[in-house]
Amino acid sequence: MTKPALPLVVVTDLDGTLLDHHNYSFRAAMPALACLRSLNIPCILNSSKTFDEMLGLREKLNNHAPFVCENGGAVFIPRESGNGFTSEMTGSSYSSIIKVLEKLRGQGFQFRGFNDMSVEDIADATELALSDAAMAKKRHASEPIIWLGDETSLEEFASALSCVNLRLLKGGRFYHVMGTNDKSDTVTFFKDYYANLWDCTPDVVALGDGGNDLSMLEAADYPIVIPGENQTLQPENPASRTADKPGPAGWNDTLLALLNELTKEKTRG
Repeated sequence: MTKPALPLVVVTDLDGTLLDHHNYSFRAAMPALACLRSLNIPCILNSSKTFDEMLGLREKLNNHAPFVCENGGAVFIPRESGNGFTSEMTGSSYSSIIKVLEKLRGQGFQFRGFNDMSVEDIADATELALSDAAMAKKRHASEPIIWLGDETSLEEFASALSCVNLRLLKGGRFYHVMGTNDKSDTVTFFKDYYANLWDCTPDVVALGDGGNDLSMLEAADYPIVIPGENQTLQPENPASRTADKPGPAGWNDTLLALLNELTKEKTRG
């Protein structure tokens, strides 16, 4: 990929951020997406979604950049030949996660995961079409769960997971049980990846709305908080800015404003 005039990489969450929380539309973000393409700035999709889900979304978004699945559990980079991807698995395997969850359920913890649900159940919980729900059920490195217990037992559950090198992260709709990886790992990964590709270290713009995005926002050079359905994140990163609107409309307006600022700074420089 040719080095852009602005050496930037955009890393973005999907649900509730680039995609509308209710209907999964990205229409309101199309001007900013077009601007990124015109500037040759890669837009890295970094989501809790699975590999199969991401393939369809990349096609709809006309996105050809690398992407990240299951909250940093796996990184996929398109081969130069255009045939398939190279992958880097950074998380715990799905089978090992399910074994731990079954053991904890036996200890009295109350939850319901995708592994417990039918495709129809997942479609109801996510408002996805059945075909999309089937893709969401194919997991590699994490398990979304609905917590059915109280707050005290949730803390005990998280502690029990940490004892076996797993972690519990709160997303926009679900809690996610996963390995010690998180979305911040991909900020570091792609800084290094594009530094080698472009022979200069890029700055990273990160956009997210859920608790599982916080580490990514803290690690970014330009964090953009998208207002959430139930809460708005408040990163400690002093460079953070918060969009005025939720979802793709806020994604679009705040990212375009940032790109405009950085373009002017480069022109003055």
